[in-house]
Amino acid sequence: MGDVLQIMSNDRYKSIEHRVVANGSKDRVSVPIFMNPRADAVLGPLPEVLESGEQSLYKEVVYSDYFKYHLSKKHEGKKTMEFARI
Repeated sequence: MGDVLQIMSNDRYKSIEHRVVANGSKDRVSVPIFMNPRADAVLGPLPEVLESGEQSLYKEVVYSDYFKYHLSKKHEGKKTMEFARI
């Protein structure tokens, strides 16, 4: 959801890269929760964000295309965001 919010806000809200540092002396429990738009949702900066004449930093992309691209690449931090950048 973080990357989607970054695209929709035209970089006003930045998604963060999740990183876990394991500690061998303590147990750790993670509970991931994933929220995604519908597969056919079109992502791009919201019109309300661009009302003041701000230039769009992202093109419109279909979420399923963005997600397929994301899954097709090895993990390289935030590089998959480039798929949606103008």
